[in-house]
Amino acid sequence: MTITIQREEFIQNVNEAISDWDKKRLVFLVMEGLEAGFMPIEMTGQVLLPVLQRACREIDTHDISFAELLLLADTIKAALDILIPKIRESLSETTIKGKVIIGTVKGDIHELGKNLVAAVFESGGYRVTDLGKDVPVEDFIREVEKEKADVIAASTLMTPTLISLEELLKEVKARKLKIKTIIGGWATSPEFARKIGADAWADDALDGLFKLDRMMLGRGHD
Repeated sequence: MTITIQREEFIQNVNEAISDWDKKRLVFLVMEGLEAGFMPIEMTGQVLLPVLQRACREIDTHDISFAELLLLADTIKAALDILIPKIRESLSETTIKGKVIIGTVKGDIHELGKNLVAAVFESGGYRVTDLGKDVPVEDFIREVEKEKADVIAASTLMTPTLISLEELLKEVKARKLKIKTIIGGWATSPEFARKIGADAWADDALDGLFKLDRMMLGRGHD
């Protein structure tokens, strides 16, 4: 039986569940929204991601802490874990925007932020292969060649593992791979991205999606 819910009330309830870091309630609301006819990509792009975007602005203005942002992102991820597989099922080789290989570089075991970025990229219409954490350079390269990927998205939160990002970019150039590269993570910066020759640097997941779209449209480096 299809249920009927008011859009404005639904969005308000979702926002409240995220603000309360209530994953159980958020999952219930997502399932209810799907049953009521909300499309997965609509729910992701028009309901969940605006909350994340607002939170990213708030951390820049110190209205929320990094710990609070992590809790919020983890809560949103619970909803994306339901929605992303459904979005993935709806994509075909003719409708995807591009193929992305994503991972946290060798030596770094953090992956919450990377997981969220991967989910946002998929919600934006990309086919994403997530290599996980502590990923060696050769694994990135092998997967790029196997999947005939368009983009490598690599991240690190730690300064000591910046060298792993640099080694990855050197290998991409050495092999003359025709692939775009985007990096991110708390230890990185636009200056570092330019230094190692990355095509783009992302401040957060939504900025990453914006940069990814620009790269795939062939608008050059950023």
